[in-house]
Amino acid sequence: MTTTIETTERERVAFAAVELARHPDRPRAQQVIAAITGGWTELRGDRLFGDDRAVVGGPARLGGRSVMVIGQEKGTDPMTRALHNFGMPHPEGYRKAVRLMRQAEKFSMPVVCLVDTPAAHAGIGAEERGQAWAIADALLCMLGLRTPTVSVVLSEGGSGGALALALADRVLALENAVYTVAPPETCAAILYRDAGQRARAAAALRPGVETAHRIGLVDELIPEPPPGAHAHAPLVIAAIRGAVIRNLDELCKIPIDELVARRQRRYRAAGG
Repeated sequence: MTTTIETTERERVAFAAVELARHPDRPRAQQVIAAITGGWTELRGDRLFGDDRAVVGGPARLGGRSVMVIGQEKGTDPMTRALHNFGMPHPEGYRKAVRLMRQAEKFSMPVVCLVDTPAAHAGIGAEERGQAWAIADALLCMLGLRTPTVSVVLSEGGSGGALALALADRVLALENAVYTVAPPETCAAILYRDAGQRARAAAALRPGVETAHRIGLVDELIPEPPPGAHAHAPLVIAAIRGAVIRNLDELCKIPIDELVARRQRRYRAAGG
């Protein structure tokens, strides 16, 4: 009986962390970009199919330098959530991200990615248009990109949909975010054939970013005052800005050949 109570409590705590990360009032990518940068110009389209509003990005000024900001946008109300597909990108979203990264590389602009997605869109249309290939191309692009890169996990970092914008030189995360191989509902549907067992799956996944930080996949946790970023958005956004600028200052001092070599060694050794 004691074991059952402990397991149930562990599941409750694990899924409560997921629910906190999903709070509708947490800072979103467009909100963060507008607050931390100056002169942001949004660029749209993948030059192949169309424009995916789940991914937003463009050049901006941050800390006295030009950067390329790319973010996964969930939206803030029912209309904008539908417009941005709840932050779940289609292939054209990842292709747009790669296009912007290549443009940043061409003009020696550091890349700042804001990760906030439960997962990539898994619809038939996305699969027909090459979702897996688009994510793989984004991973390969980030791995060899010849410019400094910083990624920030704002709320949810789920599956390859998040990883496609997170193979950075430095990965930061808000301390109440989650960063995991799949959303608990997806994991439960695969492992237990029942999405309703999402709390059980969350306990097994240990989705909180402190786990990723402990094993070296996240470099720095950005503090959130209680009860979370949703209650202190301006303060948390200011902390994000400071952390990104500080890390970019450090990365921009490293010769680019050494920076790329370090990045590739890091991710090739991940999980070893």
